[in-house]
Amino acid sequence: MSELVRWDATPADPIENIRRIEEWVDELLGMDLVSEFAGDSSKFASLELVAKLEALDNFATLNWDFRAGRERNLALEPIFTKAQSAAIDSAAARLWLDGTPTPRKKKYDSAIMTGGMVRAGIVKPRFLVELSESGVEFGEAVFLGASRAFAGDEVALSERLGVDGDNEIDAMRTGMTQAFGLGTPTEHRSGGTGFGYWEETEWQHGQQMFRVIAAPSSEPNSRRANTLDTFRYLAGSIDPASKSILVVTTPVYVPYQAAMAVMAFGLERGCCVETVAVSDSANDLGLDTQIFGQQHKLQELRSAIHGYRILIGELLSGR
Repeated sequence: MSELVRWDATPADPIENIRRIEEWVDELLGMDLVSEFAGDSSKFASLELVAKLEALDNFATLNWDFRAGRERNLALEPIFTKAQSAAIDSAAARLWLDGTPTPRKKKYDSAIMTGGMVRAGIVKPRFLVELSESGVEFGEAVFLGASRAFAGDEVALSERLGVDGDNEIDAMRTGMTQAFGLGTPTEHRSGGTGFGYWEETEWQHGQQMFRVIAAPSSEPNSRRANTLDTFRYLAGSIDPASKSILVVTTPVYVPYQAAMAVMAFGLERGCCVETVAVSDSANDLGLDTQIFGQQHKLQELRSAIHGYRILIGELLSGR
């Protein structure tokens, strides 16, 4: 099984991450998955790494993009053959879409949870509590996302989960206060409009700082903030003394968000950064637990390929 990309703040980082990406891509092509959708995957194998990722990115966009700009919970639900289903499950298990080991360190300056659908707001702080109880320390906890109104089944789900509000940021604030017993914020500020809107809420709780942040888009006239926008926004305001970062996300999003974290915090800021997935126990919401189907795994495998394509370009340009 290939290694997940990370940044150790050493001179070897660019070469090591190029190797990790190359091994990940080779592992993907060594499985049956691409062949089950392309008929013949040998056309990818002979390409150089950059061209290989470009071709795979185009292929995945054509075959595995079930969202087409829609929210994840409003995406199409395709029907797969038995062979395709087996190939998807096998690939997800080996390409970091089904979970990760525990963090490599016992102390981090910052633990950064990525926002997302309404469940993410609840389960990710619960996982951070689990890590704390297991002996992992962090100087600050940051929940980082973008302002996005609930859609589809999120509206009813948010009520069942006790979310006070109708927005991704409301879910993040609810999850943070529930998990850590936070009271009245020590500071709240906001600004901007539309996709350029930003918002920050802070709590000082004992020796730790807790923050919930909605980041603005880098293209506010056309779209809301993406993962890289949010990471870069935080990186611009993070304490210069913060040199070790743990990113916490949902299992199926790990490869893509790990690539963006390496870019924003490692390559661009020189911080040590690694990415881990929430545990099954933290993710357990009973009947409301998120179940990731095969279409979700393929959709996020497409995102992983795209993220690695972006990262490899940055790594090679900086060598």
